[in-house]
Amino acid sequence: MSDKIVIMGKFQNAEYLTRIFLPLLSLVFIIGLLLSSPYNVFAQQEIIPENWIEMRKMFRNKGPTPTIEEDVFALAGGDRKWAAIRLIDQGPEVLPAVHAALRSPEVQPLHALRLLQIMGALAEKSSVPIILELLKKDKNNPLRRDALLILALLPATEESAAFIIELANDGNEKWNTRRMAYTWFGFHRDPRGRRYAGLFRSDPDPERRADGLFVLARLGDKTVLETISQMLASGAPPNSRDALMWALAEITTPEEFERRAPSSLSWSNGYKESLLYARYVASGPNNKIPLCFEMLRSQTPGHRELAVRYLLENGYARNLRPYAAIDLEAPGSAVLIRNEIRKAGWRIIDTEDEFDIKPANN
Repeated sequence: MSDKIVIMGKFQNAEYLTRIFLPLLSLVFIIGLLLSSPYNVFAQQEIIPENWIEMRKMFRNKGPTPTIEEDVFALAGGDRKWAAIRLIDQGPEVLPAVHAALRSPEVQPLHALRLLQIMGALAEKSSVPIILELLKKDKNNPLRRDALLILALLPATEESAAFIIELANDGNEKWNTRRMAYTWFGFHRDPRGRRYAGLFRSDPDPERRADGLFVLARLGDKTVLETISQMLASGAPPNSRDALMWALAEITTPEEFERRAPSSLSWSNGYKESLLYARYVASGPNNKIPLCFEMLRSQTPGHRELAVRYLLENGYARNLRPYAAIDLEAPGSAVLIRNEIRKAGWRIIDTEDEFDIKPANN
């Protein structure tokens, strides 16, 4: 993910996102929306309910709310960060306007990128044919790689799988876009990616090898453990290290992760988030709760979703409220959590006097 395409301002870990995602995932998504500070949630944990409720009131919009169409247009201009927050808060109902704007022949590349990012954040299946249409129209589109990334963040469909398989087989496709097929296979743990990833597990190019190892690890193939460990120990390319540590966390215990991942990388977010994920997977039900609150700050795709869903399903909706209600350090952190709450099938009650999280059928 390049920090030059963040749409909602700078955030502290743009460098981390660049390292982990440009070589393997090019993760533009997390989007500009990930301008949440990694330390934000810990400050919120200390706020007593009366205080965060009052703070929520302070930050509520007091003026007229722009229409969906106005906010879609605003993504192209100076109010883009607040427009993005408002659009994501409204959920899938904004997508017809977002899709129409992306299809417009007048849309400019930077505006199109921000529209793609909104689609990636909302992660609705209805966006899949729109992305496929864009990808099939012009192989030289400057946003092709970004669109492929967003496709990987959307729900898998047979149509998207067919396109990705065709992409993986296309020797004429530029490698920097062709490799995004491995992002899709890895994100979705699609076993059809095994045959393609297997071709790279011994590739002399370390970045291609890392691509293949990532997919195989996501598919639970523990035979890649030694190869991943050797790459990390011998000094993997900087732009592959975090992806390899994520792969390592998929197939090891936390203790083994600490033995195999170089301690010289323990300062990095890639190391910390991968170890946290390994601990989450290995933990029993009661021990998962504090790990979930840490994972609310995660910048790794799917980890915040895991945390929010586990907290909601285990009776911690009330404890989740401050994290969803307010941003203490950076605009946009809370909207990502609210978005995950909505995607999990829960609803947020947000009025002048109340902020609560309830099951959708309650």
